[in-house]
Formats: sequence, structure tokens, C-alpha cells
Amino acid sequence: MDILQKIWTGYILTPYFLTFAVASVVFLAGRRWLHFRSHAKRREAQLAALAPLAQRLGGRLLGPDEAAMWTDELCKPFTTEFSIAFRSKRQFDLSLDFQRGPWHVRVTEASVRYDSRGYGVRWLQEHRIEIATARLAPLKMKRPDKYSVNSDRPLSPGQLEREWREIVDVKAATAKNENAEWLPVPLLPPMDREFSAYSSDPAAAARELNFDALHWLMEREGDLPLWAKRLRLTFESGFVYLVVHDHIQPGELMGVVDTICGLLDRMPGVRPRHPAAAL
Repeated sequence: MDILQKIWTGYILTPYFLTFAVASVVFLAGRRWLHFRSHAKRREAQLAALAPLAQRLGGRLLGPDEAAMWTDELCKPFTTEFSIAFRSKRQFDLSLDFQRGPWHVRVTEASVRYDSRGYGVRWLQEHRIEIATARLAPLKMKRPDKYSVNSDRPLSPGQLEREWREIVDVKAATAKNENAEWLPVPLLPPMDREFSAYSSDPAAAARELNFDALHWLMEREGDLPLWAKRLRLTFESGFVYLVVHDHIQPGELMGVVDTICGLLDRMPGVRPRHPAAAL
């Protein structure tokens, strides 16, 4: 007890320690305020950049008070960033709602403040493109990348296997919750060498992913931005969605949306749905 009292009076209550403690609190509080202020400015700039697009589409641009993802309960933002020690709650910065032909579309940008382990506190962004559809059996599909992005050389067998395993190992949330079997979709040649798909109802999914639909994606691939070329799409609970680990790029967004809508147009059992309509 005497030792604790000596530490308290001899060190903690000294002017030097108290000054240091107050300065540390002020520094941390000020840094936190600056981080949130700079993030708010970037969000305002992003809203301003998307406003002309929203006006041209006849859509609505929602700020942080109204923004949300339709599929948030199916797949939380940043679920793949398991190694990051989050410093703030995930937040929705903005949503863009519009209609493309008969399809109801929402694009939502989310962010989180995190400690980047030695590089200070930073913000991580993610956005999701969502389209409301009639209910289908849970399905995930992608076009595995066969070439290295940096060198355009073919991937090694091990790298290519990991590409394909990504879709095998991660079930759609509804299939996982229902403990449904997660089986490969038997795509017809030559598309079985170009695409990978898994579903809880592979026969039904194979009917939807016909030659016309998949050939449409292959034709459009050259026009897609790099981040969308593999189109890792998930169909479940009345939505199809694409998760992108970056800001929304206004100049590139509609090419990706139109590609997904074109795919849906060519899938015989897929129908548009108002997001508020019952399934």
C-alpha cells in the first residue's frame, strides 16, 4: 500500500506527468476530430460527384442519415477484412437509388475507421451494387482470373486453384443459414471452362446461366473496369449483388450496372421486383 501511495504522489501527481497526460488526451481527441472532419469532407465531395449522375438517371442520392444496403443482413460490409482491428462502427456514407429499365438498383458506399498497424488510423471504403429480383435459389458465380494483373502471364496451377476455391468455400448466407448443400453448377461447354458457379439448387442455376447469359458477360468483359472484370455475383433472398472494395467511381459505374442488368435480362427465370415488394 505504501508503494502504491509513493507511486501516486511521487510520479502520477507530479506536474510533468499531469501535463503529459492532458496533452495526450488533447492530441488523441484532436486527431479523432480531424479524421472524422476530413472523412466528412471526402463524403461531401463524393456526393457532389455523384449528384449529376443521379439527376441524369432520375434517381435519388441519399446521405449518411438515410443510406443503407438492402443486403446488409445477408452480408455485412467488410466481412472479408477479418485481420483489421476496427476502431469505429461500420457506417453507410451514401446510397444511389435509380431504375435501369425494369430493374431497381441501389449502390451504397460504406466506410470504417481502422488502425493500419504502424501507418496511423485510416479509412477503408467498400461499395455494393444491388439489384432487386424475384427469389432464386442461392447462387454464387464468378469468372476466375486466369492471368496475373501485373504481368498478363497465366496464373500457376496453384494460383488458379485458389481462384476457383474462393467460390467453393464461401456459401451464400441463406444457404449457410439453412444448412443447404453447396454444389457446383453444371455449366455447358465451353462456358464450364470460363465460369465457376455454386448453388443450393445447381440444376435450376444451370438453366439460368445459359449460353446466352454467360456469352453476354464474355462479350462485355473488355468494356468493364479492372475491378469488375471477374463479376463475383451473389444471388439470394431476392437480390443480386456485387461487392467492391473501393469508392464508387461515377464514370465507371453504369457500365457495370448495365452489364449485370443485361445478364439478368438473359436469365429466363429472373424477373424484376420492387425492393419493398414481398417475395
